[in-house]
Amino acid sequence: MKVFCSFSLLLRLAFWVAGSALVAGLLLGHQQEPAPVERVTPVAAAHGEEVR
Repeated sequence: MKVFCSFSLLLRLAFWVAGSALVAGLLLGHQQEPAPVERVTPVAAAHGEEVR
C-alpha cells in the first residue's frame, strides 16, 4: 500500500484539525458554570482592640 501525502492534503488536514479544536473549545467553554462567589465578612479591629 502506497501512502500519498501532498502539501495540499496536509493543509486540508491541518484546517480540519484546527476547526475541530475550535468548535470543541467553544462547546466546552460554554458548559462551565461560573465559580460561586463567597461572601467575605470584613473584620476590622477598632483602635486599641485586641485581635484574635
